[in-house]
Amino acid sequence: MDLKLESKKDFLLATVTGQVSLNEALKVYKKTCDAAVRRGFEKILFDFLGLTGELSELERFELGRQGAEYCRTRSPTLITAVIGKLPTVDGFVARVASNRGIVVETFSERQAALDWLNGFGSKAAGS
Repeated sequence: MDLKLESKKDFLLATVTGQVSLNEALKVYKKTCDAAVRRGFEKILFDFLGLTGELSELERFELGRQGAEYCRTRSPTLITAVIGKLPTVDGFVARVASNRGIVVETFSERQAALDWLNGFGSKAAGS
């Protein structure tokens, strides 16, 4: 899995491409969470549209659980939007993370994800 991070006006954009795997997905999630905290962002937009493959239900559960636990220790106020397509992204990981206190939602289109993120107001990087 390849990760490209871009600082936008009010959020960190994480574009991920390649073949999905649990270990790589956890690395991507942790790197992105750390980068958001380091750069002063409270909002993350994950773009998984270029990701292929499928995780098992247990792997998706573990990704949501471990990712949520990791990010909550770094910044309990992170807000995360996820863009993806079936079968790779189906909302299950987000539901698991949400059940563990992460504010997260899954979308199939970028504009809907941006609109949702913008609904939380803005805190520009470093402010």
